[in-house]
Amino acid sequence: MTIALAHEYFSAHGGAERVVEVFHELWPSAPVYTFFHDRARYGPLGADWVLRTSFLQQLPIGGGTHRLLLPLYPRAARRLRVPADIDLVLTSTSAFIKGIGLAERTVHVAYCHSPTRYLWDWSERYLDEEVPLPLQPFVRQLLVGLREADLQAATRVDRWIANSNVVAERIRSIYRAPSEVVHPPVDVDGFRPAATRGDFWLFVGRLSRYKRADIAIKAFNEVGLRLIVVGEGRERGSLERLARDNVSFTGRVADATVRELLASARGLVFPAEDDFGIVCAEALASGAPVVALAKGGAPEIVGPAEGALVAEAVPEAFADAVRAIESDGRDPQTLRRSARRFDVPRFRDRVKTIVEQAREAGRAR
Repeated sequence: MTIALAHEYFSAHGGAERVVEVFHELWPSAPVYTFFHDRARYGPLGADWVLRTSFLQQLPIGGGTHRLLLPLYPRAARRLRVPADIDLVLTSTSAFIKGIGLAERTVHVAYCHSPTRYLWDWSERYLDEEVPLPLQPFVRQLLVGLREADLQAATRVDRWIANSNVVAERIRSIYRAPSEVVHPPVDVDGFRPAATRGDFWLFVGRLSRYKRADIAIKAFNEVGLRLIVVGEGRERGSLERLARDNVSFTGRVADATVRELLASARGLVFPAEDDFGIVCAEALASGAPVVALAKGGAPEIVGPAEGALVAEAVPEAFADAVRAIESDGRDPQTLRRSARRFDVPRFRDRVKTIVEQAREAGRAR
C-alpha cells in the first residue's frame, strides 16, 4: 500500500502536530502535503520528512499573517495534487487540507481535530477576536462561501477519525458522517513525576481569549497559591495587569521545560472548552491532578480520580475545586496509570488498524 500524509500547516507546535509526528513515525517514507512550513516559527523538520507545500509557501506567512490567507485555502487544497498512484491519504485536519486534490481511486482517511471552528460554532467568536470591526460584515459574508467549500471538501473523505467524542458528534452534526474516536497520543513514558511536588499550580496554553486564562488567574488571586502561566498570546498584557503577585508568566517555553514544570506542579488548571485538551493527559502522566471545565473533551480525560470537573467557567468555582484538591490530594502513580489510556502505542495500533481497514474497503460510495 502506498500512503501519503497531509496536515494543515506547520506554524506552531501543538497537539495536532504531535499527531502528525506519530503518523510520520508509522509511515516514515510517506510524503507529507501541507499548505506551508513556517520555518522561522516552527523550526526545521527532520531530514527524512518529504514535504510537499502549496503555492501559499511563496506568500508572507510569518508572525501570524497566514490568517489573512483564509480565502485562499480551499483553492490551495484543490491545487495540492496527490499522484494517482497513491493508494491512501491520511490527513490531519481542522480546516481545509481535507480538500486536497486526490485521484478518484485514492482512499481518504481524515483524523479530525475539529470541524473548521471559525466557520461553524465559533464563527462569531472568530469575528470578534480576529477581525477588525469595520471588516466584520465583509468577512461574515466571506464565511458563507467558505462553509460551502468546507462541506464540499468533507464529502471526499471516505472514513473519519475523531479526536474525542465531542468532535465525533460535531462531525455527525456538520458533515453528516459517522466517525471512530481515537484520542490523541501522549508519550506517557516521556513524562515523570518529580520526587517532590513544588509549591505551584500550572496553566499551559495560548494566551487568547478562548483559552480562559483569566478564569485561572482570578481563581488563584482568590486562593493565594502560586500559579505559573505558561504560554504567549495577544492577551498577555491584560492578563499580567489582572494578576496578583502570586501569579507569574513564563511566555513561550521549550517542551522540555513544560515537562519539568508538569513534573513538579501541584496540579494543572484548565478552564477552556477545548476539543480534547492534551495537556490534561500530559499532566496526569506527570502525576499532577487536573481541575478542568466540564465541557469539550476534558470529561473524557478527567474524573474524580484524576482531579475535578467544574460545571461553569467562573473563578469562584475553580478556586473551590483547587482548594478541594489541595485538601484531598491525588496519588501520582494512580494518575499515571489513568494516562495510559492515551499512550502512543495504543494510538498507533488503532490508527494502523483503521487505515488498513479503510484501504481494504476501498472508496466509500
